[in-house]
Amino acid sequence: MRSDVYGARIAAVVWQIAYALVHAWWAVVGEPRLLNGRESYFPGGWVPVVLGVLAAVACLCAAVAARRDVSDTGRHALAVLNAVAGAALCVYSFLFPVVVVSLLFEGARPGSVTSLLATGSGAAGGVFCLVIAARERRLAAHACESCGRVHGRSPESRAEPAPGWAFAGAYLAVAGYVARMSVWLVDTLAGRWPSATTDVSWTALAVFVVLMSLTGTLLPLALAHRWGRLWPAWVVPLRGRAVPRWLVLGTGLFIGASLTAYFGIAGMTAWIRGAFGGPFLPLLLEMGGYSLWGVGLLVAAASYARLTRPPCPRLATDRS
Repeated sequence: MRSDVYGARIAAVVWQIAYALVHAWWAVVGEPRLLNGRESYFPGGWVPVVLGVLAAVACLCAAVAARRDVSDTGRHALAVLNAVAGAALCVYSFLFPVVVVSLLFEGARPGSVTSLLATGSGAAGGVFCLVIAARERRLAAHACESCGRVHGRSPESRAEPAPGWAFAGAYLAVAGYVARMSVWLVDTLAGRWPSATTDVSWTALAVFVVLMSLTGTLLPLALAHRWGRLWPAWVVPLRGRAVPRWLVLGTGLFIGASLTAYFGIAGMTAWIRGAFGGPFLPLLLEMGGYSLWGVGLLVAAASYARLTRPPCPRLATDRS
């Protein structure tokens, strides 16, 4: 394996160790001031230290494997280990997008920068592990070194149709959005939204609702339908050209992961434990809607990522 891969994995190890050491220091002397008084809705203390150590071990094992011959079974084990560590760190750091939105719409508040760095470093560490897991899985599957596909089983072009499960995920996300917005519509008509304590301008609220609606309708459909990968005919100047991959995929992954972690995992757990009061049906529509919305986006994004891989340079060379 290339030396740059080994170097990147060693850098990931250093990152995870630094994350664990900072949180170990906080566990001993106390956390600094954080936005809303917490880094995560999950238990703090030594929990992030354990997660950081697990991620460091996973990245270190992958770094060692980068310079040795490892069996397919070993590659699969490395992929699972890094996937577990990465998912755990990302879930623990699920408040990162919330902090980002808070900074964008409400400006800096006491503890917001520290929270941004704390949650952002955890989310980045999780992504490092997930990237390693994906690479190890490709190696175990003997995927093409040039493009990551398993030729003959993976889609080769953006023009190929998305699988049925991608459409199921996309329309599940739309259904989740509709469920959530039904509660918002009832609250708005009843005069309960925005509340008297809301200290945000009407312009900001309008922008927020518009963006929310786009990510609940246009985004999931773009992740599944062909026009989300290739500009449709009515967009005359761009007709048939490739839609920028990360414009759609990056947004889908970010919002999908954020909604799933915040509402699907933390929110539903808190609700089951009795942390929320109020009528059952509105809470079900709100929490369940957000959860389905996030999961649906992630499912559709997985298909979009497969369909929009860059063309394989090896195949292009062979054909020429």
